[in-house]
Amino acid sequence: MTATTATLADEVWRLMTAQGILFAIDAPIRQTLSNLVAFFAARLQRDPASVQAELEAALAADERFTREEVNGQVIFVTSRQGRYIPRDTTDPHTFKQRLYEPENPLPIDDLSVVVSTSRPAITTVEPVYISDYWLEQARLVAATQMDEQPVVQPESQEAGATTPVVVEQPVAEGAGPAPVGEEPGVAVVPPTDVEEPVATVVEEPSAAPVAASATGERSTVLTVDGLSIDLSRSPAEIVAEHGPALERILAERLAQDPLRRIVSFGRLHYPETSLVSFGKNDLRKIRDYILERNEPLLDTEIIADLYYHNPRQPDYEGFRFSLNYRLSREKDFEFVGVEGANIWSTKGLPAIGSKRVKASEMGQLTSYLIEGFDDSLADQSVESIQASGSVTRLLTFFEWEYGVLPLDAALATLLPKPVFPDQRSAVLRFDSPQHFGTYLVEVRYPSGNRGGWLQGLEDFFREYLVPGALITISRTNAVNVFTISYEEGGETTDRLLTFDEKKNRFAFANLTFYCAVDEDLLPTQNRYGKLRNLKAFPMSERRKAEMILEHVCEAMGERGGSREQPVYRVTFNDIYVAYNVLRPASRSFLQALLDSHSAMTADPSASGTYFFTLPQVERTETEAEDVDVAEDLPIQPTLRRRGGRYIDEDE
Repeated sequence: MTATTATLADEVWRLMTAQGILFAIDAPIRQTLSNLVAFFAARLQRDPASVQAELEAALAADERFTREEVNGQVIFVTSRQGRYIPRDTTDPHTFKQRLYEPENPLPIDDLSVVVSTSRPAITTVEPVYISDYWLEQARLVAATQMDEQPVVQPESQEAGATTPVVVEQPVAEGAGPAPVGEEPGVAVVPPTDVEEPVATVVEEPSAAPVAASATGERSTVLTVDGLSIDLSRSPAEIVAEHGPALERILAERLAQDPLRRIVSFGRLHYPETSLVSFGKNDLRKIRDYILERNEPLLDTEIIADLYYHNPRQPDYEGFRFSLNYRLSREKDFEFVGVEGANIWSTKGLPAIGSKRVKASEMGQLTSYLIEGFDDSLADQSVESIQASGSVTRLLTFFEWEYGVLPLDAALATLLPKPVFPDQRSAVLRFDSPQHFGTYLVEVRYPSGNRGGWLQGLEDFFREYLVPGALITISRTNAVNVFTISYEEGGETTDRLLTFDEKKNRFAFANLTFYCAVDEDLLPTQNRYGKLRNLKAFPMSERRKAEMILEHVCEAMGERGGSREQPVYRVTFNDIYVAYNVLRPASRSFLQALLDSHSAMTADPSASGTYFFTLPQVERTETEAEDVDVAEDLPIQPTLRRRGGRYIDEDE
């Protein structure tokens, strides 16, 4: 390219970009060669032929221009950014293809489900377009069913003759009339040269076919997913026998519906198009009302207090379902109800129960229940609990101190089950008929390798009961309300074990109580004075079952053996009482720990007594002298040696 041609090309490019100043930077700017020649010939006062030759040479040598010919006319193309690069019109999106060719197509039993999810309200029939994909799928289904139908050979038809095959095809609703001489929905296939004539009529497949018996009578047995149901029986009998299976099949079918025309909340199902809409203002109003009441609320209370709906109104149940379904899809609300009582909690409510034990720690402490060491049904069977509607149990020190109850098999039989598989907890109401009090109790369901428990009874236990008390939990007519009571006794005052949270140690104090107790579990100073020697481990340490067992045996046992390797003799009942001071445990769990521990041996001379042998520890000469001096010091009956000094036992 010479200087003259380069200058001419630059002038043409500036001229064309000035014309397309409002174009996009990559948009094409086109100009015909004839217009350029006329412009420059008039401007330069030169022969148009020579100007055309110079323009073609200059623009052909410049890479900013592209030469095109349209209907014999030469056009040069450029853009504001230089050479024009055509856009890639390839559509990478596959929505159109997926719309007409889905991975999980709807059944072809009724082509109307492809067109719309609801019937139009208009009475006139309008033409509706059905894609070729669905028509092809219908033909494939019809062809498959043709192969499965038995072959019908007319007697009057001679061998070797040919006859057309008649196939019933679905016709789109609103389609125009069929041609004269043809029946709507029937396609006539011309005869072909085949050796064996076949006449097959394919009928539209029914949604629930009923098999015909050999005698020609229609059978009343329906088979669904391998489940045979006799339709001649009453609905009550069918539900009584196949209710859970039918419910499972229904839930699976609704979950497989790609259009989600039926929505679910627990065991309830409702058409999606009939739901009542709840906006952000409604959700904020509901949340503020729950926070104002300062406790989880029933859905019926929310509807009555905020929306003034009455159960006698015809749309009440639909409104109630819509509310529960909407709240279940919001992360600010948590379902804490049970079957028959939909209770909702929200963020910002105070925690139920003691904050001294974290949920993660309590789940680890009660993990023995799901490990096979739950012996709560030894005294009460499942049948007796279901018949009486109540559970009776003894209270341990850990349960009394923190207001919790392990969710063992006995309580799990009495209390309602979770509604959803991923439901974490449920809030129940416990009434005390003896003191006319009401307590909110949170039931934490087991999950994974963590056990379940009940929390929220700390005030009731500490005010009216002591460890070893016999309590009874019973059902009421309301599914979310239970009663808690205890066996009353005369006034009794005794020195019982307590936990001083400020000093973080166990001590004995005078307590007066009016309930009947089990003397073996009542931690009195006269019988279980060594309980003060227990160390108040952090909750994170108490989950170590073997370490707690060793500490309990060392604190509660009678010391023997040598100075270098002491041996402690302790009874099973003392181990059970002391162990349940530090963490909850069942008798079967403790028995398994004792049997598996290498340092524990049973006393053959006394049943229920064990020897715990500490591993031998080598002491230095200085430590041995300190121990000898300490053992030679006189110990007064009312004093105890602690931390290198002697203090009063009640200090």
